Amino acid sequence: MATRYEQPQRAGQIILVLLLLWAAAISAAAIAGWLTAMPTIGVPAITATGITLPMLAYANSPSLRRWFADVGLKRLTLFHAWRIGAAGLFFVFGANGALPPTLVLDGGIGDLLAGIFALIAAALPFARWRYWGAHLFGAADLIVAMGTGIYFSFTDPASMANVRLLPFALIPMFGVAVTFTVHMIAFDLLRRQPGSAQ
Repeated sequence: MATRYEQPQRAGQIILVLLLLWAAAISAAAIAGWLTAMPTIGVPAITATGITLPMLAYANSPSLRRWFADVGLKRLTLFHAWRIGAAGLFFVFGANGALPPTLVLDGGIGDLLAGIFALIAAALPFARWRYWGAHLFGAADLIVAMGTGIYFSFTDPASMANVRLLPFALIPMFGVAVTFTVHMIAFDLLRRQPGSAQ
């Protein structure tokens, strides 16, 4: 029988393995050419599935909710610092004309600001409004960037060809889904735990 220490550690290991498998599956599909062969709706469908399934698991698993509560709002917010690197990828692809300029602006600048706001919220003394602000901005940025990406996927598919290739394929079909899910969990923690950021 697992001890109280082993149970959260095991949950963390399972989540890490699932995330690695998911990223590996997207990478393998890109290498095999399956992502380029799928219909236009494929990228948003994969992203939406990558948000829906984890949120269903979170909503229906008290132990999973406890695990994320133990991880704490501060660490979940710091996670969004990765978006500064994602912004860099947007800017590099944009500089080479490999993405529509509007998507580079929406996704790149939005990700850069979201990462900076997350770092500021986590670095300063706890204030609920600051965490709410960082997560609301970050979630809104993802919605805008995905909307822009979907628009260009249908109106100018050639301009979005790199979204189905590595390394960029990992941004919408893995990174966006995981990041939006973390925002949703943070909203739940903010709603349920008014006391501190942990």
